[in-house]
Amino acid sequence: MSEIYFVRHGQASLGARNYDKLSDLGWQQARWLGEHFRELDLQFDRIIVGDMQRHQETLQGIGEGMGLTLTPEVDARLNEFKYFPVLHIYQTIHRPEAKAPKTAGEFFGMLREVMEAWITGNLDAAIRQQDEKQGTKTENWQDFNQRVVGALQHAQTAGARDKVLIVSSGGPKSLAMKHALALSDDATIELMMHIRNTSITRFLAAPERTSLRAFNVLTHLERADREHAITMV
Repeated sequence: MSEIYFVRHGQASLGARNYDKLSDLGWQQARWLGEHFRELDLQFDRIIVGDMQRHQETLQGIGEGMGLTLTPEVDARLNEFKYFPVLHIYQTIHRPEAKAPKTAGEFFGMLREVMEAWITGNLDAAIRQQDEKQGTKTENWQDFNQRVVGALQHAQTAGARDKVLIVSSGGPKSLAMKHALALSDDATIELMMHIRNTSITRFLAAPERTSLRAFNVLTHLERADREHAITMV
């Protein structure tokens, strides 16, 4: 079986005009993770990354920590779903007084209820109306599941004993866990609430199945002088 190292991106820039870029701390988290991989003498047979800026920058930081230039396959199916448009619709309907989140507490304070509304289809009519007005196409929960599982199955085509590095986001990582463990939607949301930046989740994978080996590993940050660097957004 091949082994997948599924890494969530480093801390992004919540509250900035462009969220989809790493903060200074996010870059440092990625470099520390690369240094950790170098200390373990890890060599990846395949590297797959989403095409979002924070995915690409995280991989670049990992490469800097490893002392390598990493050349990945880019798979947009590993991109995070478009949370902020869904959040905006939810706020318009249910929380018109709320402002866009600018802190981790504000972000996670609303994440669960937004996800539950999106998953159950309570926002479908409003999303369709917005898409028609703006000429966009916002995927639903089922579409999100299907594309992430497709990307995971693509990663599983690696040869026996291959090591595969995936750099993506918390949502796709949660769906990879759902796929491997046959989790409910509620359990998947609960996992999503706990995935840290640059954490590693490891899977043993074959074309016919995926099994969990480790979840939310942060060895590169779990030391006294780096406790401040354990972040969720």
